[in-house]
Amino acid sequence: MSPPNAYERKKDPEGVRAAIIDAAMAVLADKGMSRLTIDGVASAAGVTKGGLFHHFPTKDTLIDGVLDSMTAHAAASVEAEMAADPEPHGRFTRAYLNGVFVQHCIRESVSSHALCLAMIADPILQDRWAAWVETQVRIHAATDDNVACRIVRLAADGIWLSTMRSKEGVADVSPDVRAALIAMTRASP
Repeated sequence: MSPPNAYERKKDPEGVRAAIIDAAMAVLADKGMSRLTIDGVASAAGVTKGGLFHHFPTKDTLIDGVLDSMTAHAAASVEAEMAADPEPHGRFTRAYLNGVFVQHCIRESVSSHALCLAMIADPILQDRWAAWVETQVRIHAATDDNVACRIVRLAADGIWLSTMRSKEGVADVSPDVRAALIAMTRASP
C-alpha cells in the first residue's frame, strides 16, 4: 500500500508550522542569519516554498516566528523557575540568572546554545531578546526593578556570553560567585 498523497493526508497546519520553525532554527544554529534562505528552510522542513509562504509570507515573518518560539521557550523556563521560588523579591532575576546555568533545547531539536551563537552576530535577534527582557522587568518591576537586581541581570548576561566560548554552552562560574549573585537578589533585612 502506498503512502497517502498530499490531497489524502490529514491536514496539520500547526505541525507544519512547527516543522518550519524547527528547520529555520536548525539553519540559524548551523549557518547563521546571513545564510538563512527560504529555499533552505523549506527543503529542511520537507515543505514546498508555497507551503512555507502559507505560514510565513516573508523571511521577516519566518524570523519573527523563530524569535517568538525562542522567547516563548525562555518565558516558560523562567515561569517554571519562578513558580518554584517562594520569595517574591528578586524572583524574576533569580530565574533569569539560574537559566544561564541550564543547558536548554528548544522544541527538543535545536540547542539554544547554537541559536544564541547566531544571536550574538545579529542585531535583530539581540534587539528582540532585549525587548523581551525589558518587558519582563516591567512586568516584575515591583520585585525586580532595583539596582541589585539590575547588576545581577547584567552579570547573568556576561555569564551567558562567556558560555558561548564553550562547545557545551556551560557556564564556568564558581558556586560562591553564583551564591553571591543570588544573595544580591534577596531583600535586605
